[in-house]
Amino acid sequence: MPNYTFHCKNCGQFTLSFKSTSGNKTQAVCPICQLDAKRVYFPPNLFSYSKELRSRIEKGMEPRRVKKEELGTKQIKKSANIQRPWQV
Repeated sequence: MPNYTFHCKNCGQFTLSFKSTSGNKTQAVCPICQLDAKRVYFPPNLFSYSKELRSRIEKGMEPRRVKKEELGTKQIKKSANIQRPWQV
């Protein structure tokens, strides 16, 4: 169930849970004063990324373009020839 945070002018922020993500969730009715409240948008959670990647994203660094010739040849892994009679 997705949770959405809304901001009421009188009561402040509150969070509501919805059964699905479909539909328009830009406004909701405040559960305390029954006035319309607008949705609060938060930046994406970047805590799961490594520190290096997070700092690159925060700096706005664009990825480096690489040509096909710079990638080198594709190496194919050769599997060991192991006989396993129990494996079909």
